[in-house]
Amino acid sequence: VMCNKDKSDRRPIDRLRDGAGSFEVKTPDDDSAITGMMTFGDSLLAVKEKGIYEIKLADQIDPERNNIHVPNTIQRVLPYGSKEPWVGAVLLTGHELLKKEILNDQINVDLAMSLVLEIAQNIASAKELLKAFSNTQHHEFEKYDLEIKKDRSVVLPSISGITNKCKEFFQKSDHALDGLFKLVKVFYPNVGKGGWDSLKKEVENETAKIDNFSEVLENMLPFLLFVRNARNCVEHPRTEQKIITTDFSINPDNKLLPPLIEIVHPKTPQPPVPVVELMGQTINTIVDIVEVMLAFLCNRQIRPIAGFPVQVHVFPANHRRTENVKYGYGIATENNIIRFG
Repeated sequence: VMCNKDKSDRRPIDRLRDGAGSFEVKTPDDDSAITGMMTFGDSLLAVKEKGIYEIKLADQIDPERNNIHVPNTIQRVLPYGSKEPWVGAVLLTGHELLKKEILNDQINVDLAMSLVLEIAQNIASAKELLKAFSNTQHHEFEKYDLEIKKDRSVVLPSISGITNKCKEFFQKSDHALDGLFKLVKVFYPNVGKGGWDSLKKEVENETAKIDNFSEVLENMLPFLLFVRNARNCVEHPRTEQKIITTDFSINPDNKLLPPLIEIVHPKTPQPPVPVVELMGQTINTIVDIVEVMLAFLCNRQIRPIAGFPVQVHVFPANHRRTENVKYGYGIATENNIIRFG
């Protein structure tokens, strides 16, 4: 017969680890407010206005309880927080919709949520690259007066390594969409080597028309293909697939042009556009696609809930739990939508 030891007989490390405690989630460069907590798998995340932090308790680091000096750790996993609309659209929307009690059992919610975090981290990396490029461009522009000298010459600003910076950006963007495809496979395990086209075929072959997912995918595919091809252009350049970047330059109208990028590809060409503009549009489109994809994937896997026609709905700003999360579960009545879960 086993019996519990008297508390006074327990080791100091057990008393310390089992006791209640609290600690601050505060870093030297982020004293913003905590706006929420997330748990999935073994992860515990603190959501702050300016960043997302993973908390690891001492027992996770030292499960055998051999070292009383092992601390709880706090580490930033995302340098953007709930104040950022895109974090709401991606990470916090994932947390709102990926719920075990609402989705069918075959959906591995913990895996799905870890993939959403991975997607968010790659988007964050792409945003950091855009910010760095934009700041450098602005700084270089400010250094020169661009007045034509008496000898009819002018010194132009310049940015070094533009091609490499674009290469890194498209790699991060492609990694984000690769993470999204892995997320899709959690919901559609049969979707395979055919990539996004195979998801479209899977949805088109459904016997009953559930929603307009097929049309939405039709609109997404050109962009998804564009990012993959752009990554191939920077990683495997050939005559017919490559990127061409140009530094600051002057056109025949004597107008200063910012650094430009052109994508040469037989299927998804892109005429010369400002690097900053293309990077910004790419990030915004990835965020929009991830948000919409989460809504469709989850809406199609809601478990039968007797008497409650639960669906994913868009909630108006004044009915949102979290400022930048517009999707949530609800039951539509004649007059309004009642939140569920």
